[in-house]
Amino acid sequence: MPLVGPEMDARRRANAARAFHALAPEDRRDVLALARQGRRHPDERVVAVAWWYAAAVLQPRWWTKLPSPVLPLAGLVLIAVAFLLDSWPLALVSLLLVLAGAMLWWQRAATAPLLALGLSPAAEHPGADDQQV
Repeated sequence: MPLVGPEMDARRRANAARAFHALAPEDRRDVLALARQGRRHPDERVVAVAWWYAAAVLQPRWWTKLPSPVLPLAGLVLIAVAFLLDSWPLALVSLLLVLAGAMLWWQRAATAPLLALGLSPAAEHPGADDQQV
């Protein structure tokens, strides 16, 4: 089963995304690259912001629980059916499914290593749930 983050409300997700995009581009690249290697970023502030961003992106929704190849494969099957039926609307929907699946795969591949490392600031700092991200 794919890795998903804890349930968060819309305000908290928006704050996490805003804080992550406010980081310097070098910090964003470094924290993601180090997480893919299984290592932590040296700056704990960057680690906390990146973890909350990953938790916000990987919410427990049906599309994040699906295995990565499901949407693109379903789209490819529908494209074949669309060509057999000569249906351009079905082909367009199929193409959107393939693109959505590719975007979800990229999003999961970029952020799942942060959650996999268990960088939860709440686990390290009791009472962090009371604070706004």
